[in-house]
Amino acid sequence: MKILHNERGNTLLIVLLMIVIFSVAGLSLLSTTMNGVKRTSVREADIQVTELAEKGIDFLTAYLETETKPLAGLPVGDFENRMGNIIQTYYVNGENTVPQTAGKLIDEPNKKLKVKIYSRSYLSPGTEDLTQQMTLHSEATVKGKTKTITSTIHLGAKKVPDALKYAVGAYNPCKDAAKCESKKDDGNMFLHGGVAIKGDLYVERNLVTKSTGVVTYANNGYKWIPSDLPSIEGEDGSKARLIVGEKLYKLNNDKLSYNQNINQNTFNRNEYEEIIPSKVSDAFTKYNKDVNKQYSPILDQRVANFAPIEIDAQRSKYYFDSRTVTDLTKLVGNLGSTNAFLTDVKGVKDRIGNEIIEIKNGFSLNRLSFLLKNNQQLHLRGNKLTDSIYNIKNGAYIGGNLTIGETPEYPYDPNNSNNYEKFQIEGPLFVDGNLTIKGANVKFNSTIFVTGSTTINYSKIQGIDKTQVPESSLVVFGKDAIHISNNNVYKDEPNIIRGFFYSEEMMEIYGVGSHLEIQGGIFGRKIVLNATRGTVKENYDWDWSRLQWVSNDIYQLNQPNISPAQSRLKITYNPDLIENPPEGLPKVKDLAVTTVERKIK
Repeated sequence: MKILHNERGNTLLIVLLMIVIFSVAGLSLLSTTMNGVKRTSVREADIQVTELAEKGIDFLTAYLETETKPLAGLPVGDFENRMGNIIQTYYVNGENTVPQTAGKLIDEPNKKLKVKIYSRSYLSPGTEDLTQQMTLHSEATVKGKTKTITSTIHLGAKKVPDALKYAVGAYNPCKDAAKCESKKDDGNMFLHGGVAIKGDLYVERNLVTKSTGVVTYANNGYKWIPSDLPSIEGEDGSKARLIVGEKLYKLNNDKLSYNQNINQNTFNRNEYEEIIPSKVSDAFTKYNKDVNKQYSPILDQRVANFAPIEIDAQRSKYYFDSRTVTDLTKLVGNLGSTNAFLTDVKGVKDRIGNEIIEIKNGFSLNRLSFLLKNNQQLHLRGNKLTDSIYNIKNGAYIGGNLTIGETPEYPYDPNNSNNYEKFQIEGPLFVDGNLTIKGANVKFNSTIFVTGSTTINYSKIQGIDKTQVPESSLVVFGKDAIHISNNNVYKDEPNIIRGFFYSEEMMEIYGVGSHLEIQGGIFGRKIVLNATRGTVKENYDWDWSRLQWVSNDIYQLNQPNISPAQSRLKITYNPDLIENPPEGLPKVKDLAVTTVERKIK
């Protein structure tokens, strides 16, 4: 039997099968490719819209950082107004509110970007911390794909210096400070006699009160003057707050001398009565005849954290060097926009060998840099009839000791302000030495930084213009001691000083024969205040043992029955010094934008 072989049918079948297989594979590959293209397109749009939304957040963040940078250094009131104007450009009432034209950064058919800011609030209203929280909102659309990103941020800012929130304060300035040596009596405060304080007190270590003021003499002599215990009054009839880091004492006897008392590091129970917290009122006046007035404080446990007053750091803002040396004679008069640089100026020798360089009758400058030699002193002089105007718009650097005025000598009465030289001083000063104000009737609108000591006596200090609101003021930041005495002596009306005094050493102020009211505050390493109440009459008695007349002034009797309102040293806290400070005062600082939380929707 013959078998026939024919492979044409099988070949055709195989060919058809292969065509089907490759067609299916091709279609599958094409489908996969098309799906991949679609997914790539979707991912690309998603990436693009996310990146665009991120750019909206980055824009708002950069906008806030750039626009708020010039706000550092503004007074707090101006800072808050300017801050509101900056935010307002993109600010809306809430998340669902449509932003105005300014919020539409991109508005194209296939690409849109809208940004806005909302939910603005202060983290700690009413404190020195101006940090604000707000939400940044960015909505992007790319090829129909929409993505929203929100970022919660903190815009940090701080009122400085923190010390300005207290009427009176004593603290250790060496905390966390390099090259600063703490002392055993850092943060102690002594209130002798009828000192009247309105506002809160901060005492880092010990507070000592005494019912007598003191008169001191050049030979380290002293005399305790019967008065009353001090008063501390709060606002609107409320009690003031007192922070005492260690203990409260009352000194009931005169066994210790004045200097022994204020230099105590430990307080022996034989001389000092410790006042326990529940008996805090025992350390203060018992006077209760003023309706709705409370003159003893309540203890507060708040923890204070003070930003340092960086006095040396201010030097670079005022000192400048110049190859062009100004002739001293050209300073007098109105030079307005001139920058003056003085060095190697010759003066006149005084009786003790110092070389005195005098400038009389004022000047008006943009900036001044005056370099003095070790034995030289710059002396600003005026006259008794009209104000000698010294105006330095953008500040002066005085490289040495500065004296303003001259104490009247016999037969002129140094306690009579009519005998004082009259000045008007406006603009910030940096005194790289000691500052002395004596025999001067000065109207100030200045912040003064002093690397040496500050002494103010036989003088009258006031603002430039009492009709302006707010009245101008004097703020002094001193690295060394501040001593204020013999001012407005024997007068029944106080010399009102709108100002703030800060010292990294001892602050000593007298209102015994003097009569002062500081509307602002004082803050120092150690505070010593001395005061009486009521009237003081000048009186001299003949001392047969010394064969000379000695001061034996007559003070009003029964001072515990005299209202604290008649204290000869009143210190009243004035928050306006923070809101509207004089030129040169350190103001808003620590501006920074930090991200708290970011969400993508």
